[in-house]
This record gives sequence, C-alpha cells and structure tokens, in this order.
Amino acid sequence: MIARQRGGNRMRSDAGIAIGPILFIIAILAILAAAIAAGSGSFTSGTTSESDRTKSSALVQIGENLKIGMDRITMEGGLTATTVDTNVMDTSETNALFSPTGGGISPPSVGMAADPLHDKWYFVSGPIQGLGTGAADVVAVLPVTAGVCAQVNGRTVGSAVAPGAEALGDFVAGTLTGSTWPSTPPLVGVSTGCVYNSDVTASPSGPTTQYFFYQILSIQ
Repeated sequence: MIARQRGGNRMRSDAGIAIGPILFIIAILAILAAAIAAGSGSFTSGTTSESDRTKSSALVQIGENLKIGMDRITMEGGLTATTVDTNVMDTSETNALFSPTGGGISPPSVGMAADPLHDKWYFVSGPIQGLGTGAADVVAVLPVTAGVCAQVNGRTVGSAVAPGAEALGDFVAGTLTGSTWPSTPPLVGVSTGCVYNSDVTASPSGPTTQYFFYQILSIQ
C-alpha cells in the first residue's frame, strides 16, 4: 500500500521507487532469453552430431555381427556365400543367416536407418574392387543419413565426410555393378564404410536416401 502524508492528500516522495528493480529484472530476463535463443542452434547441431556418432558406432557393431554369422555358415558349414539365405523371416534352415542352426545371429536392427519405418537392410552381391577376385562377393547395406554416413567413414577410414556419388548398382535388386564398387579413395579395399549410390532412386517408401552403410560379408 502507498502511504499518504497526514493531513493532506499528497503521496510520499518515495512512492513508486520499487519500479526500478522491477525494470532491471525484466531487462536481465530479456538478455537471458536472447542468449538462449542464440545458443539453441548450436545446441541442436551438437545434439545431432552426437546422435550421428552414436548411430555410426552401433552400425559398425551390427556389421561385425553380420560378418560373424556369415563366417559361421561359410567356414564352419562349408557353404558358399551366395547360397546363404539372408531373408530375415527365415529362421529355421541351416543355410539361413538368421537361423539358430545357420548363422546363429538375430536380424539386424533398422533403428539406425535414415527412416526406420520405410528403410531396410539389403544384401547385395557382385565384384568388389581391391578385395575380391570373383563376381560373387556379398555385402549388407542400409540406407542412412548423410551425417551418419560421414561418421561411419570417420570411424573406419579416419575421414568423417560424406562420400561423392558413384554408380554402384541396383541395391534394391540385390546387385553390385562391375568393378566400380567402391572406386573412390579412401574406401577402395575397405570392408566397412559408407557410400553414395547414384544408381538408387530415393523414395518416401524406401530407400529414402542414396547414402548406404555397408559391411562386406564375404569375399570370393
């Protein structure tokens, strides 16, 4: 309440003096709000980068697991890689990668894909430059974002950049193209990495991107 002088209607000389601290607090809050708004962009960028690194690490581990399953069938079971059943629904045959009596591993997660609702793993075969001498090498690929792609290559070849476009074959149809896969350093002869496939047309129904994590499963 505002005190009044006795015997008159005039307010005291210190009436309203509290408005100064209030305005000061409002100014401080405005400065903080501006600082938070300015920093939100870098925070989002940092969060996205960390997510990409986490996904790339998980993909490399999944790739290693797929390779173990393939080796179990081809080395212990004596089968050729092209006769291995990579259908994630087949879990009973001895030649099935995801069967307890075959590869003995679980189907790989699509959680690290560019769009887990529409993207999936593809198992493709063909010649791989710098590694195999035959035309029946087998590779597992998964559509990923450009950021995840760069982080995968950062882990495997030390260069965290998204690769340039190459015509690598129709991954959807399960084929690699000739001796051009992959032909751009530093991925030549590298068993785990990420490529950009210009032969694939991105679609909302999948593959939703032309960037693909890859893991070479078998070399002929």
